[in-house]
Amino acid sequence: MRHVLAADIGGTQMRAAVVREDSTILARMSAPTAPAEGFEAATERLALLFQQVAARALAPDLLAIGIATAGPVDPTDGTYRHPPNLEGWHGRSMAPVLAETLGMPVRVGHDATLAALAETRWGARAGAKHLIYLTVSTGIGAGIIVDGRPVLGASGGAGEVGHLIVNPGGGKCAAGCPGCLEGSASGRAIALAARAVVESGERTSLTASATAVDVFAAADAGDAVAGSIIGDAIGHLASGIASLLAVFDPEAIVLGGGVAEALASRWDALIEAVQERALPRYAAGVPVELTALGDEVGLLGAALWAFDEA
Repeated sequence: MRHVLAADIGGTQMRAAVVREDSTILARMSAPTAPAEGFEAATERLALLFQQVAARALAPDLLAIGIATAGPVDPTDGTYRHPPNLEGWHGRSMAPVLAETLGMPVRVGHDATLAALAETRWGARAGAKHLIYLTVSTGIGAGIIVDGRPVLGASGGAGEVGHLIVNPGGGKCAAGCPGCLEGSASGRAIALAARAVVESGERTSLTASATAVDVFAAADAGDAVAGSIIGDAIGHLASGIASLLAVFDPEAIVLGGGVAEALASRWDALIEAVQERALPRYAAGVPVELTALGDEVGLLGAALWAFDEA
C-alpha cells in the first residue's frame, strides 16, 4: 500500500506524519513553528521532522510530500503571500529545499482548503460535493469545495474568510483588517480582548498574559468578564457562518481548530446564534457541525494533496 509524508504548519506548531492511502497515520511528530526564528530555520526543522517520522514509520514506499499550511500560499509553487500568522515568510517557499533534501515531489496547499478536501474524502461528510471547512484557531480561514473541487482562486488566495467584516470598527487581525472575523473571534482576538479588559482595570481573574485557553477556563469557572468575551466571540463567529451559508449554500460547514474545539461545550449557543442570523431557508436547522477528524484533519488533507500528485 502506498504512503506519503504529510505536514501541517500552523502559527505555533508544525506536525509531520507518514500516512497510508487508507487514511491510517503510521507515525507523527511535532515541533514549534517559531516563525520569528526565520524561514530557513523552520524549513530545516520540518525537513528533520520528515526524516525522523519516516524512520519511525519504517515505510519503504514514500511517494511524495504534502504540506498543509496557514496562508495565504500559492498552491502552484508553495510561495507564501503575506501570511499574517507567519511573519517574515512572504515571498518564500519551502518546496524546493524540501524536494532536494528528501528527494520527493512536494505539493503545498492552504491548510483549510486541504482540511475541506479531507472532510469530503475521509470525514463524516465523505462524498459531499459542496462543503466549507472553517478553521477557528490562532487565525480563521476556510476551505471551500464546490462541485467536488477545491476553490483556489486566481493565486491560491481563496478562502480567506477570516477577513469578512462582521464587527465594523472592531478589533484588527494580524493583517490589519479592522472589524474582521479573525480580528473578532479567533484565539488571538480572544486573548487581545482579555488583555484589554485587564488593562482597563475591570475586575476579573484574567491576567494581561491570558491566552484564549485561559479565557475559556476562566469563563467555565464563572468569571463574568471572561464569559462576556467568549459570548462576543460566539456572536461574531455566528455572523460569519451565517454569511457563508447565504453565499455558498453548502451541504455543511464543518468547524475545526483549537477555538472551535473549545466551543464544544457551548455548541448550542453557537448554533442558536447562527440560526438567528441565517436566511429563512435554514429555519429547520443550520448544517453546521464540529469535525469528526479532530486535530488530524490537516495532516489527512495534506496526505490527500500528495496522493493526488503522486
